Amino acid sequence: MWTRIKDAMCGVSALMIVAAAAGPVAAQSKAPIRIGEINSYSGLATVYTFPYREGLLMATKEINDAGGVLGRPIEFIFRDDKLKPDEAVKAARELVGQEKVDFLAGCISSGVGLAISAYAKEAKVLYIATHCQTSRLTWDDGHKYVAHTTNNVNQYVRALAQKAASMRYKKWAHISPDYEYGHNVWEEFSAYLKQLKPDVEFVQQNWPKLGETDHSSYVTALLQSGADAFLSSVWGAQEIAFVKQARPFGLFEKVHYFSASVGNPDELDPLGKEAPVGAITPGFAWYDDGMQKRHPKLAEWVKKYEARAKKEPTLGASWGYASAYIIAEAIKRAKSADTDKVITAFSEGFEMEFPWGKVIMRGCDQQAIPPQWVGVVRMNAQGKPVLADVEEVHGKDVIKSCDEVAKLRAAAAEKKK
Repeated sequence: MWTRIKDAMCGVSALMIVAAAAGPVAAQSKAPIRIGEINSYSGLATVYTFPYREGLLMATKEINDAGGVLGRPIEFIFRDDKLKPDEAVKAARELVGQEKVDFLAGCISSGVGLAISAYAKEAKVLYIATHCQTSRLTWDDGHKYVAHTTNNVNQYVRALAQKAASMRYKKWAHISPDYEYGHNVWEEFSAYLKQLKPDVEFVQQNWPKLGETDHSSYVTALLQSGADAFLSSVWGAQEIAFVKQARPFGLFEKVHYFSASVGNPDELDPLGKEAPVGAITPGFAWYDDGMQKRHPKLAEWVKKYEARAKKEPTLGASWGYASAYIIAEAIKRAKSADTDKVITAFSEGFEMEFPWGKVIMRGCDQQAIPPQWVGVVRMNAQGKPVLADVEEVHGKDVIKSCDEVAKLRAAAAEKKK
């Protein structure tokens, strides 16, 4: 989607009029801080990206209504990458070269995120990855021109592996999309589970392509694998299709289902009565009583989101909302929209409180570290699928250390020689 999308922001027109009246210098100081946002607004990703954009725009309006950042409004200019790295880089070049944006942001596909990151390093423009999850983004392939405002794979997969290690399952299989994210999830999960429970066995691997629509052969393979449990990291519309196709075979009753994403409302809501009851999964369970007690401001945020979007929030909505505020905070701390100064603000690190808990922006890798939640898919009294028995683990308690990240970067650099 190459159409330029702007959020209607009260106060912006008045700011522009005042700036024009005050002369060229003042007008320049009140000009919007422009951020080119590249994401997948078509295809299988939209169950996450449409709510994400709503959350991003909700936060943008709040920020601008409160006076903007350094007295300037922020503005996101959206582009659709169609889940293709080459489309994303093409959009990035256009946004930087023609639209003259101050920063780049976005991504839900990890492959797309890595491609934009490589371009940002070459062009010396700051790229704030807001949506994709691969840990390589800020670790193995990390550099000063990329920051990541949501959790990476390592955090929620380790939280899931902790839960798996506490259970009786020893023989494991998996189904993961055959691209960066799928490989990263399986590597992180299998390595950490083996560390926690050395006697586990990995008996089968399945690698459908990203966007695969027919999963029947993989369902049959999982049933014949001899595994006690399996991990799925297919996601979005592909995960929804996989679940619907697997149900008639009784897969989830015969092999225990662990998923990297099916517990999110983004996927549970479209599944409805076909949701995989009993699945163990991370998720954004904002409605959970325990979560609301731990985070008393969450209910108020949910009401504000519902008033704006006319629907309940999802994980994608929280990612977008948090990302806009983290970007604004970094610019505020830098006291400038200058690229190098904002990079310095990220590299120094900071913490922010959100309605769902504390988010740490760690300076050593410019990586966000938020809370993580793992629970079990159940049907509530109204017959709606929800994530229940939710356990909260903060990302800081499971994430790899700065020293470990430094070793990953050194090893990656050595391979490139």
